[in-house]
Amino acid sequence: MSDPNANIPAGQPAGAATGQQDALDKGVDSILNKAGHGQSRGTTEKISDGIRSAFKKATGKDVPIQDKQ
Repeated sequence: MSDPNANIPAGQPAGAATGQQDALDKGVDSILNKAGHGQSRGTTEKISDGIRSAFKKATGKDVPIQDKQ
C-alpha cells in the first residue's frame, strides 16, 4: 500500500493535494503549523477525529462541521 501523501511537495499542506479537508481539519492543520509542528495529513485527520469524539462525548451532539472522508 502506498502513502497517498508521498507526492506532496514539502511545505505544502497535505490536504491541499486531495481537497478532502473539512474546516476542522484545516483549523487543526493551521494551529499545528503556527505552533511549528508540521504534521502529515493522516495525523491531522486523527487529531480532528479525536476532537470530534471528545466533543460528542462532552455534549452528546455531533460537531456542526461535516467530516469529509
